[in-house]
Amino acid sequence: MGYSSTLADGTPLYFRPLGKEDRELLRRGFDHLSNEGRYTRFFHQVTHLSEEQLTYLTDVDQRDHFAWVAVVPGTDPAEGVGISRWIRLRDDPTAAEVAVTVVDDYQRKGIGRTLLALAARSALEAGVKSFRAWIISDNKATLAMLHKMGASPGHWESGVLELDVPLPSDPREIEELAPLPLIAA
Repeated sequence: MGYSSTLADGTPLYFRPLGKEDRELLRRGFDHLSNEGRYTRFFHQVTHLSEEQLTYLTDVDQRDHFAWVAVVPGTDPAEGVGISRWIRLRDDPTAAEVAVTVVDDYQRKGIGRTLLALAARSALEAGVKSFRAWIISDNKATLAMLHKMGASPGHWESGVLELDVPLPSDPREIEELAPLPLIAA
């Protein structure tokens, strides 16, 4: 199950579920994040992903922990340019933590919003009705994107804002979130 797409500049992309075999893809993608990108994602400086972190991030069960990856097809080794994931909350099985990361060279091209739309679709299929996100206050683009989806602010602590994002009950509304055309492949 995957989707092909093309960026405005003609770069082909392939969106697919992430799996355990993607440890090195994830490690290489992390290496293409700037210090600012790493801080935005982890809320502190991270210089590398530990083996434990790689296991956690790639050990997805596609039911309570699901991740999508965007890769540039035909690159060897595969070039991962973005990832979205959701993890069901233990105290509320109808909600899930969500995160989206796009490597610096591919930001502002619609990849993040497309990954978020794919995450929302797979979450809805699994019975998730809302996302919870923690966003650093400097991440204006992500804050704007989530506010457009109807996010409501929650707890604020040390420059990090908690947001609850309702997912639309009609999956067709999710399609409108993805700015990139997706073709089932």
